[in-house]
Amino acid sequence: MSQPASQSARPPLWLAAAAVVAAWGAVYDVGVWFIQFARQPVHPDFRIFYVAAEAGLRHGWASIYDVATLRSLSKSLPPGQDYITSALPFIHPPLLAWLIAPLTALPLAVAYAIWCAILLAALIWAWYIAAPYSGFRKVALLLLAVAIWPVLDAFYFGQPSTLQLALLAASWWLCTRERPLAAGAALAFATALKPHTVILVPLALAASGRFRPAFSWAVVASLQAAVFAFVLGPAGLNNWWLALVYGQTDPGQSLYTMAYLFGSGPVSYALEALQGAAALVVARRRRDDVSVVFAGGIVGSLAFAFHLHQYDYIELILAAWLVLRSAPPLWHRIFLLAGAATLLALDLGQPIPQLTWDLGWLVILWAGGYARRTEPSSVRVQPGL
Repeated sequence: MSQPASQSARPPLWLAAAAVVAAWGAVYDVGVWFIQFARQPVHPDFRIFYVAAEAGLRHGWASIYDVATLRSLSKSLPPGQDYITSALPFIHPPLLAWLIAPLTALPLAVAYAIWCAILLAALIWAWYIAAPYSGFRKVALLLLAVAIWPVLDAFYFGQPSTLQLALLAASWWLCTRERPLAAGAALAFATALKPHTVILVPLALAASGRFRPAFSWAVVASLQAAVFAFVLGPAGLNNWWLALVYGQTDPGQSLYTMAYLFGSGPVSYALEALQGAAALVVARRRRDDVSVVFAGGIVGSLAFAFHLHQYDYIELILAAWLVLRSAPPLWHRIFLLAGAATLLALDLGQPIPQLTWDLGWLVILWAGGYARRTEPSSVRVQPGL
């Protein structure tokens, strides 16, 4: 005897329980953000972005990487927040300072709150277009994303990680709609926010035979680089290089990479390069599925990077959403769920589980641990290019 439609449509008990846990985790993270904002509405990374934007507007954009200028401007900030160290330099491409510049007309706390609202909107939009399923299961994926601690870190520090995630999702979405030039442009802007966390994605597209979005990325990225060089000038470019070198002297910049296990040197670089190469092989082997191509490029970029923080790893959330679209078998889905635990371990200062998980996922993608069909979603997706 068949079940009534109302009963058969109900989610399984285990899924409902997981969603409840994710919901409470999301409530906890949102609550922590509001409490921290009430206690101290000035947070280290966003303060650096804000001060860099002020430096550009007041002293010219070549000054946004000048440590002395940033220290001078930060003296007006509260005690304990008025310093620039190798752990807190401004090393992002100029695009981030330009995005923050309009917010410098507002008090720092207000600017930070608005920026976090923008970051939240970016996460929700990326989830809407990229996450699989519909209804209850799709909402559960959003709740789980918000519940993951590195996502809370991204909001707390004001990092543009969710904005980059949204641009990556847009690039994938445009690829599925046969708009390769726009897809490449979106990917170029994602790269301009944090190059090291997505650098292999355009190479993965090229490896999969999707040359038009890769070419578009190369053209737009080259134009961006030319604009950056023109606006910064020789002095600004030199300051940027010095800021990068200064920032890398802090061992915390490589804490979440292979350097944690093997130190900064040839062994770590070789292992990172091998994982990056493996990601490109995955993209070639699984070229019929653009979702897996993007996922491989994302996980490969993070495994390849020599400069990472815990919030940089949230790009894996998008990679998981995209792979779930390919309807992987249950064991693969359990592996992806375990990734939420390894992301939580990052905030406990334990990168080994995440480094191991990244390698394991590359092996799974290489071996083809997913089905060749598409999960239904509330957002209709056309076949890949």
